[in-house]
Amino acid sequence: MVAESNMKRRRSSACEKAKELQAINSVISGKNVLVTGGVTGLGFAFVNQFLQHGAKRIAILDINDDARIRTLNGIEKVYGKDKAIFINVDVSQQDKMIDAFEEASQKMGGIDIVINNAGILDERRWEKEISVNITGMLSTAMLAMDHMGLDKGGRGGILINVSQHVDYTISAQLPVYTATKHAIIGLSASLSSPQRFEKSGVRVLTLCPGLTETALTVESPNKLLSRVMKADFVKNLEHVTIQTPFVVAQGLMLILRVGAPGSIWVIESGESPYEVYVPEFRSLRRHYKNNFTVVETVKIQHGRPIREECDNTRTGLMSCA
Repeated sequence: MVAESNMKRRRSSACEKAKELQAINSVISGKNVLVTGGVTGLGFAFVNQFLQHGAKRIAILDINDDARIRTLNGIEKVYGKDKAIFINVDVSQQDKMIDAFEEASQKMGGIDIVINNAGILDERRWEKEISVNITGMLSTAMLAMDHMGLDKGGRGGILINVSQHVDYTISAQLPVYTATKHAIIGLSASLSSPQRFEKSGVRVLTLCPGLTETALTVESPNKLLSRVMKADFVKNLEHVTIQTPFVVAQGLMLILRVGAPGSIWVIESGESPYEVYVPEFRSLRRHYKNNFTVVETVKIQHGRPIREECDNTRTGLMSCA
């Protein structure tokens, strides 16, 4: 009886996995995909997953020309000829990105899915970091909407903006990088408004991976602003579980199947993706006792009494010191 029960559970699990695979394939199969920063690391893991699930063709936009031949040869061996095209372009250069999107669209016969992934981490060259991580991602996102949007003559599609783990306390030593990635959540929120989605037919999702084993992560301690920041950052990393790019890419396939427009998804510690949301700002409003000009409360902190005074006499607003 026990053996029979285990056999039934295995069959049920296999059936569920087969249904899930079929559902993912229905989203990806026959689609043309564009991936920025797709030659190595997380981007290349995305490329592999899309091809495994039946993507028609993939355009890889990257500046890593050294790894180009190795990447394209690997794709050709596994998936056959003409499955991927490579376009050498710096995402921070808008005029060249316009040409790159046009080339990709013409060679593939349109674009259905865009993975806005290209980014760098170099706090010492923070101007370049901002140029790539904000200007480059803005450029990619806007061009994706232009090429895929129903209101622009496209056929609709999916745009994935890659941010970072939403717990910014673990990256306190990366102020510029963290700011650039935080901006991507705001970008996605704007592009995924119900009114815009109704017009464009482009489903905009945000992916926030946790610590992932890529060249960007490995080299990051040597690209911080100071030695003190490096020491603190390395210490923080000791308490975080690192995951592989494969796990993140695999999780993205599930997100593509179920993610609603504007949703934000986290993949951390090698576990299944989960959705988070940004609360409506009015729900975060703090309330004070405005009936009183001065409110005194005594707190004990480290054995020393501290008085908090709140005053609203000057402006009508409550301020506390």
